[in-house]
Amino acid sequence: MEKKFLLVSAVAAGLLSATAAFAHHGTAGYDMAKVVTLTGAVTKVDWTNPHIVIYMDAKDAGGNLQHWSLELSAPLLMQRFGWTKNSVKAGDQLVAETHPAKNGAPVGTSGTATFILKFVVNGTPLPVVGGAPLRE
Repeated sequence: MEKKFLLVSAVAAGLLSATAAFAHHGTAGYDMAKVVTLTGAVTKVDWTNPHIVIYMDAKDAGGNLQHWSLELSAPLLMQRFGWTKNSVKAGDQLVAETHPAKNGAPVGTSGTATFILKFVVNGTPLPVVGGAPLRE
């Protein structure tokens, strides 16, 4: 009975560790050499740890509507960069740059601890960190 408990405990610990590692994945799944610019409406903002996620609807080159999710850094770090919980809200018009997913999914990373790409909300640019200055 004790061996069975140890086995179940070890498997559970392994699964929990894998989940935590996946949640803090870094940028390996994104094409960091490519930047795409999206224009559209914000549908939802999750201002939560471990990463802020902004959901938006934007049209692709063929005019088809795509539902994008853009990952940013943690709320505390974004606040240090000058963003607030109300910087981007559902219903806002957004122009955003992102490094797209390598697999072609409508997912991107737009900010980490070292950079924040261009975000223009209702015509107002938000603070950009690292890399090139804000591009028009």
